[in-house]
Amino acid sequence: MATLFPLSEHATLRSVLHKLQPDTQPVWGIMDAQQMIEHLDLIVQYTFSGEQTHVFTPVEQVEKVKQFLWSDKPLPRLFRNPAMGDVIVQYPDLNTAIQSLFKTLDGFHLYYKEHPAYETTHPIFGMLNYEGWLRFHQKHFQHHLTQFGLL
Repeated sequence: MATLFPLSEHATLRSVLHKLQPDTQPVWGIMDAQQMIEHLDLIVQYTFSGEQTHVFTPVEQVEKVKQFLWSDKPLPRLFRNPAMGDVIVQYPDLNTAIQSLFKTLDGFHLYYKEHPAYETTHPIFGMLNYEGWLRFHQKHFQHHLTQFGLL
């Protein structure tokens, strides 16, 4: 999978998100635009929160599943992360949620710059380091930006 965009370069992501409006309808799924942004924000926040989650993938299958992460295959439509509940919005509007997402992305890169050996669990892919999480976020962002017709 080619790099979608460098998550540390706000201008590129901002130009894509500029097309997103509160009433933008998804091509599939049930989240609205603000829920999608807050979902992305929450997942990136988790990445460097110090929390660990249960890995639902059986131990003997984790390495095989990780191969998918590094493949060119996109995340499947309508996939439901077993560790995630419903997205409850916490920001007053879409623009505020987008600004929080940019701050969170900055925090993600800074945290791993200061803690390069840090790893945390992904509920499907198991333990991931910075490169693994960056790859996941790229696929995850591509999935949801495609879901809303932005790519």
